[in-house]
This record gives sequence, structure tokens and C-alpha cells, in this order.
Amino acid sequence: MAIRVIHVGVGGRGVWPISAFQKRDDLESVALVDIREEALTAARETTGLGEDRCFFTMEKALETVEADAVCVITPPHLHAAQCLAAVRAGKHVLVEKPFTMDLAEAQEIMDVADTKEVRVCAAQNVRHLAGCMTLSRLVREGTYGSVTGGIMTKFGWRPGVHHSGNVLHSYLWERGVHDLDTLRALFNCEAVRVYGHSYNPPWSPYQHGSGTHAMIEFENGAICTYLCTFVSHASGSDVRIECTEGSLRDAGDHIEVSRAGKPEVGQIPLDDVAPPETQLLDGFRKYIETGDEPSFGGHENLKTLALIEAVAASSDGKRIVEL
Repeated sequence: MAIRVIHVGVGGRGVWPISAFQKRDDLESVALVDIREEALTAARETTGLGEDRCFFTMEKALETVEADAVCVITPPHLHAAQCLAAVRAGKHVLVEKPFTMDLAEAQEIMDVADTKEVRVCAAQNVRHLAGCMTLSRLVREGTYGSVTGGIMTKFGWRPGVHHSGNVLHSYLWERGVHDLDTLRALFNCEAVRVYGHSYNPPWSPYQHGSGTHAMIEFENGAICTYLCTFVSHASGSDVRIECTEGSLRDAGDHIEVSRAGKPEVGQIPLDDVAPPETQLLDGFRKYIETGDEPSFGGHENLKTLALIEAVAASSDGKRIVEL
């Protein structure tokens, strides 16, 4: 039997799960929630649902329609209240990143979810890209020895501030949530110590923290340098993992392997993996059916939120923070 889902937020990023559901028989769209009439109209055309399945509030949808789960893709500051209401109603939840913008709120949601025996997942799709998954596997399998360190840089200019214009540590909460979650996957362990600095150059349209620089120490002793921003004049990115027997770099369509003293650079093809959104929906369904929590499950995602808050606290206090 298909899992019946209420979609909360059906425009923008909310379009992808609605479209994906139409190609599956294990997930069924049963109601649409949005504050914009035009978004509801477009979603109705995709799903074939009638006006009686369209609502302006999640609460009304929960009262009216029989459902098993809620898919929350709304502005981040709304996530906590909407996820909490959904789990209190006994519904499973798939929520767009960030899960919440406060670790304590996310923990409360998970406590209620555990009591109600429902599942929560945060749609962290970047860790499921082929490059990340290939690098993560190589580290996990020890193909090039043990990991000792790495670097992640991302430079770009993002027009408009979306929902983050007035958010403290804006980059951390909008993009860093993907980056730091990805680093947890790449290093295959948890961070134990961070020193971070959020910065905001004069030309930034953001009010605070449109870039982040951090040193992150992992429990295996590896150190990662992290420098990312969405207000750079230039663009480019780099992800490198240093291992005892080689250096691994995500080159986009393959993984580069370099070894000290050897001029040739090897190439490893990317693993053949399903699109990230397919992996997310498959994992969400399996979690509901079997109780096997995926890497993007709510309990696991608390660790990503804790890392974000640690980097932010380090920047605010100008100090090293231990997790």
C-alpha cells in the first residue's frame, strides 16, 4: 500500500517531490498546502487532485485528509513548528534542509517522534551525489589508507538573499548545512572540535555571515579546512581528501588520485548511483517500513545541526568549541 503524503509547500523546491511521486507507486500525494493560490493550482495540475484536497494551512489538511506522512518544504524558520505539529499528529515527516534552525527544537521533534513511533528524515541531498558517495566509499573502505585531512572550498555569487537575508550565520544555515553534512559523510566519522569564523564582506546583500571559514577536527584525528561563501566575485570549488597512500579530489565527472613523487594523476570513475532525490525517497519509505534509519534520518541529522551550531558559537565567542 502506498504511503499517503500531505505536501506542505508546493512551489519552488516543493515541486520536486510532487513530480517524483507521479512516477512511483509507493508514495501517494493526497493533499496540497500552500499560502499561494497559483502554487496550489500548478500542483493540482501535476497531481490531478481536486480543490477539496487543497489547503492554506497544514492543520486544516491534517484534520480533513487521511494521511501517513507530511513532506515539509517551506521557509526554514517554519520547519520546527510544522514538523512538531506533524509528529504530534502521528505522521512521519520528510523535511527539506535545514531540519530546523535550532538544535534544541530538532531534539524536541525527535523526542516526540520517538514517543509517537513515527520517522523523521531531513532531505540532505548533496551527500547523495555520485562524487560524494564515491569519495565516501573510498575513505570508508580504506582504499588509499587512513584519512588524515582535507579541504573544502566553495566560492560563488548568489543573486538575491532568499530566506536568509537577516539570518545570523546565513551561509551556515543555507548552504553550510549541506557542506558540513557532506563532510561528516566524507570523513566517515563525527567532528569533535571546531574553530570557526563567519564573515560578511562590505558588498554582501546579507546582514550577517555570508561566508564561513573553519578548521574542523574529526574523531579519527583528521583535520579539514573549510572556506565557503556565496558572495565571492569569482566562482569555483574544491573538495580534497588526504589519505596516507594518496590524495583524492572530486573532479566533477571522476575522482582524481595523486601520489607523492608520482607525476601522473589517476582517475576513478564515479559510482553508478541513483539520483539523490530517488535515494531520499527510497530511504524515507524504507525507514517507515522497516525502522532502519538512513544517513539522513532525523537522529543522524541532529549531528549536522550540532556541528553548525558549534561553528557558529565558535565564531561568536572567538574560541575553540568541542562537540
